[in-house]
Amino acid sequence: MSIKDAMKQYFQMRRETANKGLDFLFKTPILDNEELVIYEGKADEEEYISWKPVEIPFQQNIKNYLDMDLHDTIQDYFNSYWFADLDGFYINYYIKLHPVLPNNLNSYLKLINGYKKNHENKLDKVPIGIEGNGLTVVIDNKSGVVYLEDFERESFEPIADSIEILIKNLKLNN
Repeated sequence: MSIKDAMKQYFQMRRETANKGLDFLFKTPILDNEELVIYEGKADEEEYISWKPVEIPFQQNIKNYLDMDLHDTIQDYFNSYWFADLDGFYINYYIKLHPVLPNNLNSYLKLINGYKKNHENKLDKVPIGIEGNGLTVVIDNKSGVVYLEDFERESFEPIADSIEILIKNLKLNN
């Protein structure tokens, strides 16, 4: 299964759950740019707007911006869908992966550069999200294995063999 297939399955599950009265699953705070292709309708009185996942119609090469190689699964993640939220429970963890929004690659590049500075200018592992207790979700840049990083303890706990497996197995309730 590809990352794109895992994401499609996840978004279908999210839509089915939202259709059961949990429409907040497809609402997000509106960003400065009201014209994002993922937005549907108008913002409500609380400045939230409905969104939908949209397949990305072109390939963006993150490697060009970082001047280094990234594991193919990271490239695939950022070239599958634009979306506001991809989160859920995996095993006993609440995982929130980094959103992929049109024209917003800079926020991810800033995250990577900050992470790199905190790790002796190396990217052996690449951040992709956060866990509910504040641990960083990272992908091993060589193997593609997904880990939870505890920065203070300098430890890494493997949680999934790949980002596809993690996304495929996310649940919306624990």
